[in-house]
Amino acid sequence: MPTVLITGCDSGIGREFAQQYDAEGWDVIASYRDISNALPSGKRLRNIALDLTRDDDFAALPAALDGAPVDLLVSNAGVGLDIKRLGALDFNYVRTMYEINAIGPLRLIETLVDNLAASDMRRIASITSRMGCIGLNLSGGHYGYRASKAGINAMMRSLAIDLFPRGITVVSIHPGWVDTAGGGGNAAVPVGESVSSMRKLIHHLGNHETGQIFSYDGTPLPW
Repeated sequence: MPTVLITGCDSGIGREFAQQYDAEGWDVIASYRDISNALPSGKRLRNIALDLTRDDDFAALPAALDGAPVDLLVSNAGVGLDIKRLGALDFNYVRTMYEINAIGPLRLIETLVDNLAASDMRRIASITSRMGCIGLNLSGGHYGYRASKAGINAMMRSLAIDLFPRGITVVSIHPGWVDTAGGGGNAAVPVGESVSSMRKLIHHLGNHETGQIFSYDGTPLPW
């Protein structure tokens, strides 16, 4: 079966990805910012610590994989809840959002690119947000979160171009307004439905779609 590595499995979308792929019989490498949140390990599910802000975790990752191919990377880990307005912005938190939401995924892909290239599927899915689509911003605010998601979208576009010669397909996916802790109590899309739809989208991707942004239901989104 294929191998998937998923970041941010502590809760929410990442955890649901791990559980769904595990139920389907994939080999799952689930990573956690806090390993105490780990799912029960199994024959096909293994857990690793990976905090996207920690040099030590990145340094340990190649040895943990030992050169094994990774068919699919789901770069999901992120932080949000960026609700402060001008005059009350927490710039340390803005920096943290950019480090985790944009720089961390780029560093992760650089670390795993040879594992991805050695696989059969060779796919990267970055879980983004339509709030990073500049053309869809009609309400303002959320400066750090919007910038971090626009940043990772731009990085993924460049990665799609740079990794195309190695046969690696790269896309960004907006999961919808999901009923997780980050989505809030009024979110419209159940997390199981969102993840199931994203998995179908990832499965049917063609190489010609590399570098694009999609909603979880397959609708292309603007930059």
